[in-house]
Amino acid sequence: MVRRRTSKRTASKKKSSRKRKGGKSSLKERFLTTAIWGLSLVNIILIFSLVSNFVGSPDDSGLSAIPVPEPTQPDVEERITVQVLNACGVTGLAREVTEFLRDNNFDVVDFGNYTDGIKLERTLIFDRTSMSSKNALKVARALDVSKSQVVPQLEDSQQLMVTVLVGKDYQKLTVFANK
Repeated sequence: MVRRRTSKRTASKKKSSRKRKGGKSSLKERFLTTAIWGLSLVNIILIFSLVSNFVGSPDDSGLSAIPVPEPTQPDVEERITVQVLNACGVTGLAREVTEFLRDNNFDVVDFGNYTDGIKLERTLIFDRTSMSSKNALKVARALDVSKSQVVPQLEDSQQLMVTVLVGKDYQKLTVFANK
């Protein structure tokens, strides 16, 4: 039979580990044991807190004791930004429509002449923000323009919600009906 020789290091490690098991533990081992027990206690407290928030008493209405206010709707409706362009060539027409829309709480941010060189027969209103044309329909109601003249034409590049192209039928608009 062949005997294996154990090195002195291996033998000394076995002896030292036997001494620790039977004897006093080192300072490092005591510190780690205390830390583990402390962290375990913290975990138990956190789990208890979490469970008590979900279970709670029957008269608790929610997870938090701090009341959260509900968001309120603003009283004033969002102002619709409008551009008014004269597309029939009558001098001062865009300014008059602008003043009328401002008097009716629309935010006209630009007015002037339609520069494509085309004279429109009918007034057109373009909604720049929604396919449902909800903003343009509000402007159309104020000007008494037919729904068939309201067109969704989305443009992300502009800060406008609605563009009004005043055509040769401007005398039918509410602005000029009283004149």
